[in-house]
Amino acid sequence: MPGVDRWIGTLGRDGSRCPESPKINKAGTRIKHPASLLSVVIAAALTFGLLASRNVDRASATPCAVPGSTGPGGTLGGIVNTYFPGATNAAAGATSISVGTSRGAATPIADGDLLLVIQMQDAAIDSTNTDTYGDGVVGSPASGSTALNNAGRFEYVRATGPVAAGSVPVQGAGAGTGLVTSYTNAASTATQGQRRFQVVRVPQYSSATLGSTLTASPWDGRSGGILALDVTGPLALGTAAINLSALGFRGGGPRQLTGGAGGVNTDYRTLATSNFNGQKGEGIAGTPRYVRNGLAAATDTGTEGYPNGSSARGAPGNAGGGGTDGNPTTNDQNSGGGGGANGGAGGIGGNTWSTNLPRGGFGGRAFTPSVSQLVMGGGGGAGSRNNSPTIAAASAGGNGGGMAMIRAGSLT
Repeated sequence: MPGVDRWIGTLGRDGSRCPESPKINKAGTRIKHPASLLSVVIAAALTFGLLASRNVDRASATPCAVPGSTGPGGTLGGIVNTYFPGATNAAAGATSISVGTSRGAATPIADGDLLLVIQMQDAAIDSTNTDTYGDGVVGSPASGSTALNNAGRFEYVRATGPVAAGSVPVQGAGAGTGLVTSYTNAASTATQGQRRFQVVRVPQYSSATLGSTLTASPWDGRSGGILALDVTGPLALGTAAINLSALGFRGGGPRQLTGGAGGVNTDYRTLATSNFNGQKGEGIAGTPRYVRNGLAAATDTGTEGYPNGSSARGAPGNAGGGGTDGNPTTNDQNSGGGGGANGGAGGIGGNTWSTNLPRGGFGGRAFTPSVSQLVMGGGGGAGSRNNSPTIAAASAGGNGGGMAMIRAGSLT
């Protein structure tokens, strides 16, 4: 499957009940089948194609929604999920979640719907301007995070009613039939990057076939990037491939800058207001001020989305670092941005132009998925650039891959 990073199997109690949260054994490579309902979780990254199955055991049951309530799905196409960005924090045990305006499919949330709640960004980083950037450890690569926190943590819940007054009532497996995990929605600060979570309506088909146009809404900094399905009966794979390439975390935005004072060609992070260096990519630790906007010029988010700056070669979390220019005074040495990461680390950006200095952005740090934490592919960092005015997207970082989470009674 194009863009698929990992495949993880999990099992439910029986075909009439909701699938359970997965528990993965360390040993073995095949999927056990102690019950009739097979669930498949796929985490997709743009640059990886590895499929790895793991042993699974049962875990505590999640609250039942209404399996199969959507009816036969036929051949699925387009966007089938409705995405709701988290509006405020949601505490563990909460039985309602404040959400923002939906996007994606037009289907609203109703009583009995299955919902996926997932923390998209939450990792913390070391933001000092040294090789401890990212993970806080001395020495290269300057990448990663000091703590993942709840980044990628997810759970399934049942909606007990529609969205009303900006809030959706839910039933979960946590205390008091509320949420198991706390979820955070917060803007970036001087010490922490942007933190976002979303609620995804998951259609519950009785049967379905994957179609060639099946996709997800691209991640926009608040929601999207995920394809999630629940099929109580057979899911036919057919000849269709799940391809969520470039629908995950966004790449660093392309910028043509003429250089200025205040920088050195060894910087790991600089402010986006500086007139040199490339933007870092977006990932689990936050969002840079300038992000890729397809083939158009960069989108300005208006916020310095990483602590102490969103430019230069340090790689935050699973996002790639931007290129640190070899001559920031004129920004004309054009080093490359680092690659985003997911199941594997991103590559280092290319050396500076005529001076051949190793100042390209570091690659994002690999993320190890677990039974409760999965993430999208990190965005690549942008290269530093001083010319090519007729090509708006020149030097932009590539977008990371989206994520698919599919549960089915059987696969054909």
